[in-house]
Amino acid sequence: MSGRYAALSILALGAGLAGGIYTERFHLNPTDMAENSGPEILYWVAPMDANFRRDEPGQSPMGMDLIPVYAGQESSEDPSTVTLSAAEINAIGVRTAVAQISDISETIETVGFVGYDEHLTSHVHTRVEGWIEELTVRAVGDRVLEGDILFEMFSTVIGSASAEHVRIMKEGNRRLLEISRNKLRSHGMSDRQIEEIEATGTTARNLQVYAPQDGVVIALEAADGMYLQPNTRAVSLTDLSTVWLIVDVFERDIARMTDDMTAFVRFEHLNGQIFKGQVDYIYPELDAATRTLPVRLRVNNSKRLLKPNMFGNVSLVPNKTRQALTVPTEAIIRTGGAERVILKTGEGTFAPRLVTTGLRDNFGGGGRTEIVQGLAPGEEVVASAQFLIDSESALSAGVMRMAPTGAEPARGAGELLAFDPQTRVATIRHGDLASVGWPAMDTDFAVKADIPVGRLTAGQQVKFEVIRGADGLLYINEIAPDDGIAATGVGVVEAVTADGKLTMSHDPIPELGWPAMVMDMPVSNLDVVEVPLGTQMEFDLAENADGMFVIVGVRPVDESAEIQENMDERDLILEMAAESFVVAGTIDAIDSDARRATITHGMIKETGMPSMTMDFDLLDTVDIAELPIGTEMTLTFERPDGMTMVLAAVDTAAPPIEVSGTINEVDPSSGTANITHGPMTDIGMPGMTMDFELSPSVEASSLPLGEELTLLMTRNPDFSMRLVGVITTEQVSQ
Repeated sequence: MSGRYAALSILALGAGLAGGIYTERFHLNPTDMAENSGPEILYWVAPMDANFRRDEPGQSPMGMDLIPVYAGQESSEDPSTVTLSAAEINAIGVRTAVAQISDISETIETVGFVGYDEHLTSHVHTRVEGWIEELTVRAVGDRVLEGDILFEMFSTVIGSASAEHVRIMKEGNRRLLEISRNKLRSHGMSDRQIEEIEATGTTARNLQVYAPQDGVVIALEAADGMYLQPNTRAVSLTDLSTVWLIVDVFERDIARMTDDMTAFVRFEHLNGQIFKGQVDYIYPELDAATRTLPVRLRVNNSKRLLKPNMFGNVSLVPNKTRQALTVPTEAIIRTGGAERVILKTGEGTFAPRLVTTGLRDNFGGGGRTEIVQGLAPGEEVVASAQFLIDSESALSAGVMRMAPTGAEPARGAGELLAFDPQTRVATIRHGDLASVGWPAMDTDFAVKADIPVGRLTAGQQVKFEVIRGADGLLYINEIAPDDGIAATGVGVVEAVTADGKLTMSHDPIPELGWPAMVMDMPVSNLDVVEVPLGTQMEFDLAENADGMFVIVGVRPVDESAEIQENMDERDLILEMAAESFVVAGTIDAIDSDARRATITHGMIKETGMPSMTMDFDLLDTVDIAELPIGTEMTLTFERPDGMTMVLAAVDTAAPPIEVSGTINEVDPSSGTANITHGPMTDIGMPGMTMDFELSPSVEASSLPLGEELTLLMTRNPDFSMRLVGVITTEQVSQ
């Protein structure tokens, strides 16, 4: 017991001594400790959240001890960037692949079963009844060659017919001999056996039945001694050098099914072997039970590896392909709300990149995915261990910022390479889109339907905003020609500095993320002497070559409103200039020198212009020599300046439709007539009573009422009918 007390006393003495040393070094003499403590601690950070930093030790919101970050260890990269050493890259097995342009086509994936090629299948019947005396083929699966004897059959019909043939042959009557030969052929006897009878001069007791083709026996009803009748299928043969594969195409894929597709077939038990086939027939009717469309394929089976009823996986590949950017499918990281890849940004550095994918796996040799947006050709992505890198990147919350919404759209600028007004797709060569982590590249964006695009032309510089839709694609929410103005602010010029800068007290500028502040702003192409002080102004900011924002224009706030009003008016004029109007009418006269035509036209509903005769200028593209005078035709007008209508095109109208009818009433004020007419078979209109527009060439007061007439009708561009003339009974008789 005394030994235990002695040991405890020694331990207590040692602990007291160590505590005294610790107190002296860390509390009484901290300077010496700091001088010998190694690298300086810059801050303390949470192990699971690099954005949680403190100036002193403590715990993170997750209850974990903060770890120190020493001088030289701080990261100057984007928070989402992950840096790995060569040893770490090797340890976790990082492999990369390059985004590349590939030929892709949307493949149809399905399954099918092998079957006999019925075009290469024969069924053997006899044409006379009899008994099998000798059966050569003994079982299903036996191989035969064309011309081999399948069986011999005793038949009284054959015996009597062959005896008669021998008799006629001895008589030497050639005409009767040929008739006898045809009789034997009609009984199913081959020319080969007929020649044997004629060579030997003896009567044939049995009928020899030969194989009509090479193949294998797939059905055998015949047996030794069996009584055969013509309705009995004795033997079935097929050639297995080619087989059918019946596949089922789902309803969703029928629209893409064509008869020029190439089929690639794989069977589990034939590992590594791919059989190529062609579409032989697309059946006209869906299977009511499976809701699939049967499609028949022809597959070469010269090696006899494919057996009927075998199950195979089939890829139907279109012959037409398109080129698109692709990456290995395994490189795509899919989450509930987005898709991304891990991009190799440098030696040992990686960062996430938000992408939008298209076709996946079902093209080419498989294993690759189409990238619709987010990558440029040649960029290097991680194809293995990307989930480890992605989880490390997500700790820095670097991925969450890459999803632009309507509230915070991603903004960019670039050159409009092409715009398709039908599909409303704009191809833009843009610079870096920092908010989504995209580099400079060419990207196709869909443009919202309510965005005006009348002023967009290929080759111009544009600025745009994009947001991400529910389908994952970025689409353009705003787009306009880029005049170089990055942002516009409102503020008061308080002073002009000695070096020519404007001291601005401005309101917040959301486009740049600037709060309200007072700052000295450089100017460009602006005379600062003429800028009024102490007046609220609107100013334009542009980015110079050094990446700094400079003031390029100032104006009073009320003047900016007037400028905006003028811009709105200009946009309205441009919008009106894009419209064209189609109406029926007649060219009455043409002044070639002035390029002007006198035209009588119907009502132009789009502008509310009534029917009238007036002069119109001709568009430069109109050939005066081809303009017919005095002919009812379809006229197209445009307003190049947004106001003045000019004749842009003419289309000679079809001959009027003749129909019998009666004019009941005429209203000259509205230019219409109430007419009861018979059927217009040319356009499928039944007989009826209704109001019709009168052509300007028709004099309303001269129209006869209540008489049976031949009415001349034409169709307006909007498919309504118009009365262009009448023929009375007297005129018809004359």
